[in-house]
Amino acid sequence: MSEHTREQGVRVHHLANLGGLVALAGLDREPPDFLLGVLLSAAREAATLTAGERSQVAWLGRKKLDERATSKRAWRSWTRARELHSLLLSSGQMRRLIAAMGGSAPENPDRLSAVLTHLLKEEANAPAEVPQR
Repeated sequence: MSEHTREQGVRVHHLANLGGLVALAGLDREPPDFLLGVLLSAAREAATLTAGERSQVAWLGRKKLDERATSKRAWRSWTRARELHSLLLSSGQMRRLIAAMGGSAPENPDRLSAVLTHLLKEEANAPAEVPQR
């Protein structure tokens, strides 16, 4: 059985909510190439909007969310997702991080992520050290 981290759960939840927004916009029945094209087009247009235009577009979205009573869930998901960061590391970089955290890097590169995640969990659960003066 596969175990996932809290962060992975938050990410999956956020992606599911994004899918819900696509459905609210009426785009969930479109083929993937068309849907991606629509999203790319919207991203390009969004980059050129003034603050006033962004407010108007946001108002339209808020109105639709409020109609469906999904506003709170969508905002909470968006806020949580902003705390997640993707990071690509080479096996060598992961081995150096594991060593710097006092761990022992496994020979099998497929285990590096699990070992690093375990060390990060231990670090997060460790009691905070009080600085000495």
